[in-house]
Amino acid sequence: MVSLTFYDGVDCIGGNKILLADEDCRTSLFFDFGTNFEIEGQFFDEFLAPRVAFGFHDLLALGILPPLQGLYRCDLEYPGVWEKYASSSLYRTVGVQGILLSHAHLDHCGYLSYLREDVPIITNVTSALICKVLQDTGSGNRLQELCYLNSRELKDGLLQPGPYKSTPFRQRKYKILGKNALSEYLHSFWKKVYLSRELYSCPLEPCQREGEEMEVGDLMVRMWSVDHSIPGAVAFGVRTSSGWIVYTGDLRLHGRNASLTRRFFEEAQALEPLILICEGTHPEVEKPCTEGEVAEESFRIVAKTQGLVVADFGPRNVERLLSFLEVARQTGRRLVLTAKDVYLLETLARVEESDVPDPHSEEHFVLYRRPKTRERGWEEALFERFDPARVVEAKDIKKNPKEYILCFSYYDFHAFLDIEPQGGTYIYSSSEAYNEEMLLDHNRVKNWIDYFGFELYGTLGEDRERSGFHASGHLHGPGIREMVETIRPKILAPVHTENREFFRQFEGLCRVVWLERGEMITC
Repeated sequence: MVSLTFYDGVDCIGGNKILLADEDCRTSLFFDFGTNFEIEGQFFDEFLAPRVAFGFHDLLALGILPPLQGLYRCDLEYPGVWEKYASSSLYRTVGVQGILLSHAHLDHCGYLSYLREDVPIITNVTSALICKVLQDTGSGNRLQELCYLNSRELKDGLLQPGPYKSTPFRQRKYKILGKNALSEYLHSFWKKVYLSRELYSCPLEPCQREGEEMEVGDLMVRMWSVDHSIPGAVAFGVRTSSGWIVYTGDLRLHGRNASLTRRFFEEAQALEPLILICEGTHPEVEKPCTEGEVAEESFRIVAKTQGLVVADFGPRNVERLLSFLEVARQTGRRLVLTAKDVYLLETLARVEESDVPDPHSEEHFVLYRRPKTRERGWEEALFERFDPARVVEAKDIKKNPKEYILCFSYYDFHAFLDIEPQGGTYIYSSSEAYNEEMLLDHNRVKNWIDYFGFELYGTLGEDRERSGFHASGHLHGPGIREMVETIRPKILAPVHTENREFFRQFEGLCRVVWLERGEMITC
């Protein structure tokens, strides 16, 4: 018997956690294990976070993580936690052989931090590297241990890191699917940490089978690259004892790599899948703005701007960054990147067959150095290896604002107090607002824009699709129709969506199932 349990990602955007269990093959896998920002936002914010000193207890107590004994890190198991939650209707003891990670957006990978390090993360090299960049450069009061773990031990009733001299970081097991060769540089990057503790390294493990297939337990896993707003996005197929189960992750048809998504449709169709688990973020959109249109519209605005330009777009949206790089080339400006941007780009540029330019050799890239009392280890090392002639500070931008496009966003706004811009252009090219908290952030963005006299292009708030300055990372309505009508599964399970009505049109083509959180279907 094969079962699918939808622990999250249903009737909401993101937070996917879907357990596939094949009893005949004695193998269980998760499709993604992401943060549900909507549910988290009902209880937590930037300053009130789940308490790391209580492990995963707070998230279990609020029903944010499912009570699955055997899945989570032993060092984050607060005493008595399973006795307390064993009576839950969702409680199960599980043994999981792998996590199929579709991409490195936090709503798909954020809760990997709580999982046992010996449960392999199965993905491609790009997503693995982005996860490490996220951890290396991350900060704040949340647990973000996607690749290496700071082991805890119980002391004075709290889970605390052990002595740093005798307690090394432990690295997660990542199994890499795909045809990209793993260079010596990438292996070296993987095991490098800029922290006081040593690292007990677990090297990236390439799949033994050539291509994009591998065996996990007694199941065959297949991976397809797809188009999304972050590099490395993939869809998965799993051949179970009942038939193929296909999971789309997040994908679209209006980026530069739309052909990858269509190839996935065609090859998935050939498998005659039993179940298609598909995303449905934007079924109401009939004609999405494309990445090419964003680049053209942005060029039109920048070309007529006399002063400073700010381009605000989502972190790790490399395709958008490359669009603004082309705008910078065409308008004779230089693209100002943050240290986090450059750290990501220099790593991805080393992936075989990558189209990401090396920031050390791309002359239109410059690196912004913000004033800090102390730089972190990865930052110090980055500035040491970056050409000092292409490092800029606030005073340089203030002197010649018309020479630059700043790739800044909400958390970089302090820099405006040092640059002191006298008007200019602000292109808001970031993602949609899915909840009240994000709308509040947009109000703050507007306050900064107004205070410094920027002219705003793009839409703050919920209606982002019609602005002309943002291309969504998700399929639109006609794209979902094309996907379902091409793949033609026997059962369709929509996730990552809040629009049930749209999917009723497929009921004559296949069986459409809607699951509640924690609900299981068997086949």
